[in-house]
Amino acid sequence: MKKNALKLFGKEVVGEAEGFARLCSEGRRWGGNALLIILDACMDSTGLNYFTVVVPRVKKFREIYTKNRKIVKCSDFGKIKRKELMDFFGNERVWNVMNEICRFVSANSSGKNEIKTLKDWAEKADPLRFKEDEIGGIKGVGINTFQYLRIQSGVDTVMPDKIILRWINRNFWGVKTPHDGIAKGREIADRLGISQTALCWAIWIKESGELNRISVE
Repeated sequence: MKKNALKLFGKEVVGEAEGFARLCSEGRRWGGNALLIILDACMDSTGLNYFTVVVPRVKKFREIYTKNRKIVKCSDFGKIKRKELMDFFGNERVWNVMNEICRFVSANSSGKNEIKTLKDWAEKADPLRFKEDEIGGIKGVGINTFQYLRIQSGVDTVMPDKIILRWINRNFWGVKTPHDGIAKGREIADRLGISQTALCWAIWIKESGELNRISVE
């Protein structure tokens, strides 16, 4: 079955995609740091190019704050003055979403690590009722951020962003809603013999044209 994916995307793209998917499923994206995983999801929601803008910004945050032990965990996020972080984010909505998700994770991490808290949330979260969810209900969190955070937290699912939906419409059949995209993406992944998460990464990598500049992290 996997040969169908190889034929569609090429060996190198599938290899990179499965590398990202493996890190997600094992809770090891960004070194298994829940704070950076959340930052990645929040920054990605801005519509900026993921590989050339979002990833470098997450790395920059890690260099400035995490490696210097200023902000290591979600519980640390609220300790830094809002103005300082706003200068970094440059986007009030992103800062607010980041702050609220960190608050949720910190409040629910008593006796366990934060990545486990995210994983527990992600496994129970329902995209069909995401606005009723404690994270999905946060102002500024849409279905894409919701699904991407679930993927990053280890759940095998589809993020129905415009790149994914456009690819599905071009290569398979028409989808009209994000939830339709999630369902059809699951069918396509099964048909190609790869995980839903790997399918998403393969599409993003292929469509970005950035294969030679990507490092799995």
